[in-house]
Amino acid sequence: WPRWLDVVAGNWAVNGMTTYSTGLPLAITNAQNNSNSFSNVQRPNISGDAMLSGGRPTQQKLAQWFGTAVFTQPAAFTFGSAPRVLPNVRRDGVRNSDFSLFKEFKFSERLRAELRGEFFDIFNTPQFAAPGTSFGTSTFGVVSAQANTPRQVQLGLKIHF
Repeated sequence: WPRWLDVVAGNWAVNGMTTYSTGLPLAITNAQNNSNSFSNVQRPNISGDAMLSGGRPTQQKLAQWFGTAVFTQPAAFTFGSAPRVLPNVRRDGVRNSDFSLFKEFKFSERLRAELRGEFFDIFNTPQFAAPGTSFGTSTFGVVSAQANTPRQVQLGLKIHF
């Protein structure tokens, strides 16, 4: 290539990585243990499906991640009927794409420079933290935080001599 074309279009490299995964199932516990079973964990009763439609607006999802009305306090000296984890109610999954772009400039046989741009979570997709899973608390079913960091951009220059 001519020198001017090599400076503009030569020695580029591109990397990318995308991760998609479903969230972990939620384990619901009871804030008040009245079973007297010498354990600090008790599960509430469940009387239906706690899964809500995924097609709701984001603000509604954050305010009520799952159906909280299907849970009730067990009677004294009894155990709750909720399973250890709810198989169809999960925390938010991971949808992340990272991207990097590199350009190498050769000045001589021994001297070269590498300019890099790295973009973490390039599409700035939020991953919400797990909702409150302790029945009987004010945060039960509410998502109040973000689990990942927003988009980050990192630029670098490396000189090889």
